[in-house]
Amino acid sequence: MVHEIRSQRFGVFAMPLSLLPKLENTLRGQSLAIQNRQTTCREVFARCRSVTAELDPTIKAWVNFGGDSVEQVVAERDAELRRGVWRGPLHGIPVGVKDIYDVAGWPTIAGIPNRSSAPADADSTMVHRLREAGAVIVGKTVTTPYAFFDPPPTRNPWNLDRTPGGSSSGSAAAVASGMCLGALGSQTGGSITRPAAFCGVAGYKPSFGLLSRRGMFPFAPSLDHPGPMARTVDDLLAMTTAMAPKALRLDLLQLLSEPLLFNIEELPWFERLRGEFTEKTEPAMRDAFDAATQRLTLAGAMMSDSEAAELELPTLWTRHRCVMSVEIAASQADQLRQHPEKFTPAVRGLIEEGLSARSVDYAIALQFQRALRRRAANAIGDSIWLMPASRGAAPTPETTGDPCMNSPWSFLGFPTITIPMSLSSEGLPLGLQLIAGPGQDLELFRAARWCEAALAQK
Repeated sequence: MVHEIRSQRFGVFAMPLSLLPKLENTLRGQSLAIQNRQTTCREVFARCRSVTAELDPTIKAWVNFGGDSVEQVVAERDAELRRGVWRGPLHGIPVGVKDIYDVAGWPTIAGIPNRSSAPADADSTMVHRLREAGAVIVGKTVTTPYAFFDPPPTRNPWNLDRTPGGSSSGSAAAVASGMCLGALGSQTGGSITRPAAFCGVAGYKPSFGLLSRRGMFPFAPSLDHPGPMARTVDDLLAMTTAMAPKALRLDLLQLLSEPLLFNIEELPWFERLRGEFTEKTEPAMRDAFDAATQRLTLAGAMMSDSEAAELELPTLWTRHRCVMSVEIAASQADQLRQHPEKFTPAVRGLIEEGLSARSVDYAIALQFQRALRRRAANAIGDSIWLMPASRGAAPTPETTGDPCMNSPWSFLGFPTITIPMSLSSEGLPLGLQLIAGPGQDLELFRAARWCEAALAQK
């Protein structure tokens, strides 16, 4: 097992026995150590580089990693500290970037077979904001072709015979393995939530439109969400403070500095989503979810069940597929005609599906999306919905898993956070998914911090 090898050889970056790592194993812990001069940016990067050199030939999380330009940035971050300049929680932190975001000087391949691309002239907005906050962009992580469902070359660090999920495969695997302390992913269906759950890390899909998509390879613009992946909720918070609009950054930084909320009177109301979600979930995952929510209840959470009938799930899943297929067809149909060799059968089939769709079907799907978003926002109110992050543990690598537990929130644009919940009987991570209403991202972070801490209590 890869994580067993790492446990023996890589100190603070080894996979812990607990799904909630010790502080020193996290982005937040290393950030505090850098800020307090207990370590240097060079030492933190060197450990990530060492883990990558040892494990990535097997895990295959990276398109590229390190190089002279990265080493130069690391040296600059340490020089800034010597001058008394500390940029914030991401200062000197090694961060990976899914290979659908432009990074100046590196090509954006987007996992596409036989694609050649000139180096990007400028950083995408998300990468620019991460750099401004002091992050060290150490490399591009592997994505499935066109950020779709084709299996990636990346392996799951918990079990090489299981998928890491997709399409943010490399980002999840790199964070889980300790090759970086945080990574950018993206989600159109379930591409942050599912890989995070399968690899035992945390993932945040923000409210639609909260984070900029400028410089990000487009898949379905009505559904695409940038978002971070890291070991803990506070790690996600630290990354989001850099990427979020200025109006939200101070509130996020304030929350990051607050002690964990244990006053149960200040907790939101939680609702377990049942109904068709339960029918889609494997029995072992249902049992794990029930056990986790029972632990949250014992810790003080007020909770009820909901059948989620207002979501109209069968129709939602169909409309999501319609929007996704039409929008990728709009951007890639010409490329398909000119260079069919660059498209896998699955992506080609999706584009052809979009080309054959009637314009009225697409219009109906968008109309349904707007109407359902209003109804679902009224239904959730100030509550937090809870459900499994996936149907079960990571399946074998012929698939990236089923996004049916995640695509409703991509379609509606509701923010979600996924945290590790427990281990399966095979020792594979299982994830808990928290959902809030649109624009309730700060409240979602506050609830996720509490749930993470409550589940970690013995």
